[in-house]
Amino acid sequence: MQKLVINFALLSFVGFLSVTCAQDATAEGNGRGFGENIHWRTLEDGKKEAEASGLPVMVIIHKTWCGACKALKPKFAESKEISELSHNFIMVNLVDDEEPKDEAFSPDGGYIPRILFLDPSGKVRPEITNKNGNPNYKYFYSNADQVVAGMKEAQEKLTGDAYRRSHLGDEL
Repeated sequence: MQKLVINFALLSFVGFLSVTCAQDATAEGNGRGFGENIHWRTLEDGKKEAEASGLPVMVIIHKTWCGACKALKPKFAESKEISELSHNFIMVNLVDDEEPKDEAFSPDGGYIPRILFLDPSGKVRPEITNKNGNPNYKYFYSNADQVVAGMKEAQEKLTGDAYRRSHLGDEL
């Protein structure tokens, strides 16, 4: 009888852990901790939508086990300015094995988190970097202000008349 009670208690605890872990995983949802109010896409869908809409793409690459990624999440998610600027981008959130193998997505190394900007044709634009960060890790952003500055730079360079003139001029 005592063995049965212990087994039941163990099964109950394992069940509790399973439910708790499942709730934690779904609590982050599509935003994966980077903001549920942002419309996140997969890379493939994001590229298609960018090409159709003419909007640039912002890609965040992170890992579930990464301390720096975990530290950035609440700063990113709580920023009203990032949320507002996200409407001017196709937002892509890549975690763990979703990271592209294409070298264009690791222009100066494979560290994480990395934030990259793509033009509406889906080409990574390596010149858009974190100007206020570590020059050895140009795509590493550690706070919301840095992300906002990167988004504003990308918006300036990848949208509007200047972008259209430089990329569509041959077609006109």
